[in-house]
Amino acid sequence: MADINEAIKQVTEIVTPFDELEYEALLGEIQGNILKSHGRNHAVHLFLKFTGDPESVKQWIGNFSHKYVTSALAQAEQAKQHRQYEGEGQLFGNFFLTRAGYMYLGYNYEDLPNENPFRQGMKDTNIQNELGDDVEQWEDSFQQEIHALVLLAGDKIVGPRTQEAKLLERKNPELLHKQPALLAQQVEKIKTELANIATVAHEDIGYVLRSSETGAEMEHFGFRDGVSQPLFLKADIDKEKENSDFSKWDPSAPLNLVLFKDPLGKKDESYGSFLVYRKLEQNVKAWNKDVVNNLAEKLEASPDLAGAYTMGRFQDGTPVVLQNTESSQQPEENNFNYAEDNEGLKCPFHAHTRKVNPRGETPVPLEEEKMHRIVRRGINYGPLPSEEPETGAGLLFLCFQASLSNQFNFMQKAWAKERNFVRRDVGTDVVIGVEKKEKDNNGNLVAVTETYQWSTNWGESGQTEADFTHWVTMKGGEYFFAPCMSFLKSFAPAPTCNIVFRGVPKQELQAAQNIIDELRNYQQRNWGIGLNGETSEPDGFLRFFEQRNLPFKFYVRSSQVEIGDPSAYEEDIATLNKYIEDVRNQEIEASEYKIAELKEYKELYWAIGLNGDTLEPDGFVSFFGERELPFKFFVRSVVAVGDESAYEQNIATLNNYISSLCG
Repeated sequence: MADINEAIKQVTEIVTPFDELEYEALLGEIQGNILKSHGRNHAVHLFLKFTGDPESVKQWIGNFSHKYVTSALAQAEQAKQHRQYEGEGQLFGNFFLTRAGYMYLGYNYEDLPNENPFRQGMKDTNIQNELGDDVEQWEDSFQQEIHALVLLAGDKIVGPRTQEAKLLERKNPELLHKQPALLAQQVEKIKTELANIATVAHEDIGYVLRSSETGAEMEHFGFRDGVSQPLFLKADIDKEKENSDFSKWDPSAPLNLVLFKDPLGKKDESYGSFLVYRKLEQNVKAWNKDVVNNLAEKLEASPDLAGAYTMGRFQDGTPVVLQNTESSQQPEENNFNYAEDNEGLKCPFHAHTRKVNPRGETPVPLEEEKMHRIVRRGINYGPLPSEEPETGAGLLFLCFQASLSNQFNFMQKAWAKERNFVRRDVGTDVVIGVEKKEKDNNGNLVAVTETYQWSTNWGESGQTEADFTHWVTMKGGEYFFAPCMSFLKSFAPAPTCNIVFRGVPKQELQAAQNIIDELRNYQQRNWGIGLNGETSEPDGFLRFFEQRNLPFKFYVRSSQVEIGDPSAYEEDIATLNKYIEDVRNQEIEASEYKIAELKEYKELYWAIGLNGDTLEPDGFVSFFGERELPFKFFVRSVVAVGDESAYEQNIATLNNYISSLCG
């Protein structure tokens, strides 16, 4: 493999998963969600302030990372399995640290990822001035010191009917306000675990708004979201090429757009990424009124076109520089630039998408300009747009990049908030140009209004002056770094992988405990372990370990051979104790998944016990049967069996089973 540091600058297409082994080590070191979105419909963000001793905090980070944090390689494999089997998804996790978080853990300032904004923090006065923020207008919880961010994401887990449940959410957005049962369960479990080492300083709950017709991602003002992202994976680039020849815009990007060498990583392939987090409140009611009753009326244009002038695209994603109405064929058109709209007669210079992605309009070479791009991973929060919320709703804006100074901060300062970009006196970005309020004559905080010049008629000379108000308000945020996997996992031993055993799990736990007791007995008698007497045949201990892929230490003193020493007893006992813990945790996790699935089935009033309209047992019956647990049916199809109490009875059975495992 070529030098990885040089490859990061050049590679623009990664083939995954497992088609090209050259980059597997790199993908295994990068956290997921960086090169490609995690794709879940729901997410919870926990902002942590550490309180425990640093070693205990590190131990928790290590355990959490082994269980939840998903590498880019694991994310690719999960996606592949999901496409092949269309089964349930898994929970997805990220873990991020602030400068203060690293230092709490005992790292020196000079040890940290070397990027000034990260080391300063978003509350720093100079950073506030650079971004145009006012920390005093932030939510109180964001004004305190933050050490880490936990991101946990998931979908409704309903076994083979997961996709059906996701489609129901798309058709009925009200369902998006109900967190998936598994996600809610695990978040509460994590909070309990955190109690001894950290406080949850702030919590955000997000969901993905989708078009009921197309499933496309939307944001609260009603516009298509997530369009025109930098692409790193060959599969994504090939998909884009199905509709574009890249003649006017090439969305592919080198890895050094988003990856930064992790100075605390354990491998040559240890890379991370800087994360920007900003909670952006959107006043939907005021925005709609401003577009319809103000801008559209003054321009004597349709509300659709007036809205497109502000965002740079119509609500379905059609670029306004290409046409003055929405497209019915390919609304997410991305193969365009502004070369044929030099005067801003079709797409205003202050339109959001033109401000933050000028597509060759800057005086520097295009490839240099494109290195200012960011990788967006935002998610919605708060009441649905249909409720026209004025406060408490909007976008949890997240973006990854290799350089805060050259990417997000540059984009905000030099482009979005600069009145003289791209042309003199065009004004700030009409959407995010001003994200703080100002005081009126009575001392009340009000949104800032700005005067802009708009095309009177699309594509024709002649302009109309009209005010528009900045209806997006910054409510708090911070800079984070996404450490590499080897750094995060170095704080705690890995659980046993690929646990293999036959029979009932509780019986397996007892069998392992019996082996421990037998080893203790052999230890007291100083008997050899590993071989049968004077023979070279494996004994029962060795067979038990080999059947479960567990490492085994020999202690043999016979006339034919001498192997190992008396420390083998304790080492083998420690291996089995760890194995028991891992089997127990695996069983608890599997049972928690099944409890969550039962809760989702209850919510949807779906039958349990039989597969569809057949008499074949479903996954619930199999799960309970494998553990010799009683199962209650609730079926209303080819037969009628049981009643609605079956949901709660089965949940109670699993909760009792979990308690018995912990006892």
